[in-house]
Amino acid sequence: LHPATAHDFAFCEHLSRTNMAGYRAARGIAWDPERFRASWVEFETLMILAADDAVGLLRLLPEGEALGLRDLQVMPARQRHGIGGWAVRQAQAISRQRGHPRLQLRVYADNPARRLYARLGFTIEAETDGTLHMAWSPPRVA
Repeated sequence: LHPATAHDFAFCEHLSRTNMAGYRAARGIAWDPERFRASWVEFETLMILAADDAVGLLRLLPEGEALGLRDLQVMPARQRHGIGGWAVRQAQAISRQRGHPRLQLRVYADNPARRLYARLGFTIEAETDGTLHMAWSPPRVA
């Protein structure tokens, strides 16, 4: 993981826009470039690198006491090679290191990534309009 810079903005916007296009289209949600630009300032965006090549992004945002995993995107050609799982485990480690009692996210119920999150210990806390609200808490140290 490497902190994103202004140079990475176009890559991140394109990847988020194209990876989620089918989900947005199915729900009648148009891409809003201004919303992405505003989130660029608000979120912590980390580039996922493989041999110095950008292969994805991870976006985090403190949400009260929790850390929110707000966006995880992997380039289509690099999906199903363990990169997403690795990135989620990194987010879990960051959450622990920063003292957050939980890492939380939202995922569309029809998104296959929900199975990855479940395998990595996330549980469904609520479902709203086809969106799953999931959370993970680090094991308690005795």
